[in-house]
Amino acid sequence: MDISIDTIAGFFTGAGVSLLLLYLYFRKGKKYRRFDERYERIHTLARNVSWSLTLVTLTAMWITLLLMEGPKLAFYLVLSAYIVLLLSYMSSVFILNRKL
Repeated sequence: MDISIDTIAGFFTGAGVSLLLLYLYFRKGKKYRRFDERYERIHTLARNVSWSLTLVTLTAMWITLLLMEGPKLAFYLVLSAYIVLLLSYMSSVFILNRKL
């Protein structure tokens, strides 16, 4: 792998632009009160609904693939996505229970 000065410059330019945009987003959000309790509650509930719908969709896809194709590649891909979903949920519950 050939790392040139252009590659390094592009990396630092991209990182700098990303950090600048992140700073401006939070600065404007603070000014318009985007990060108050109501905003946090709405987005927490939206994430919960989204994860629940994803869980139901993956479960339906998993069962359909198992019945239609049997244990083939698509079945294992959906199963791995389902497992990642549940493991990430479980780990976040453990972390948040310790913090709260």
